[in-house]
Amino acid sequence: MPQPPRLVESRATRDLGRYGQLEMVSTTRPGTPWTLYRLYAPHVRGCLMLTPAAAGDDPTAPRTRAADVIFDPAPQLPPGLTKARPLTVNAIVLADPLLFNADDPSTIRPRRSGRTGRPEPVPPRTRDHARNVITAVLEHWRQRSDREDLYRAAHRQAALLFLTRYRSQMDRRRQALERARFAVAETGQRIAVLQDALAGADQTSPHILEPCP
Repeated sequence: MPQPPRLVESRATRDLGRYGQLEMVSTTRPGTPWTLYRLYAPHVRGCLMLTPAAAGDDPTAPRTRAADVIFDPAPQLPPGLTKARPLTVNAIVLADPLLFNADDPSTIRPRRSGRTGRPEPVPPRTRDHARNVITAVLEHWRQRSDREDLYRAAHRQAALLFLTRYRSQMDRRRQALERARFAVAETGQRIAVLQDALAGADQTSPHILEPCP
C-alpha cells in the first residue's frame, strides 16, 4: 500500500505588538489543501487549521459567497499528525469552524462553545486578541510559496467529494426511476383489466324482470 507524502514543516515568528511574540510551526502534506499551525504566544496555545474554502464548494455550482478560507480552531487531525490541543486564547477554548474573507480580517468572528454546547461569540477583549493572532497566521499563510498548490489540492478534493456525492445521487435516482417505471406498468395493467371488465359488462344484456300479471 503506497505511503502518503511526507509532512512538510516550517517555523516562523511574528510580532503581535502588545500581545507579544507569536511563534508558529506550520505543517502541510503535499497533495492536500490544509495547513496546520501550532501556535505559541503569551496567553495563546494550541493549533488551528486553514484550508481554502474551495475544498468544500461544489465546482458545478455558481459561487455565492465572498468567504474564501476555512478556519478551524479544533480540527480533526489527518493521519500521521500527533494530537494537538484546540486553540486557546486568554484561557478560552475556541470552537466551531468559520468561513471568512482572507482580504477582510473583520470577518473573523471567533466563537467558543457555550453552556448549552452551541457556539457563541467570545468576549470582546478575547475576540480582538484572537483576531490579531489569526490575522498574523493568515498573513503568513497568504505568503506561502505553496499556496497555489493548496488551492489546486482544494479544487481536486472538492471535485472528488462531489463526484462521489453525485454518483450516489444518480444511483438513487435511477433506482427511483426503475421503481416508478414498474409502478406505472403495474398500474397500466390494472387499468387494462378494469377496462376489459367494463367492456364485457357492456356486452352482456341485463336480465329484465317481467311484470306480474
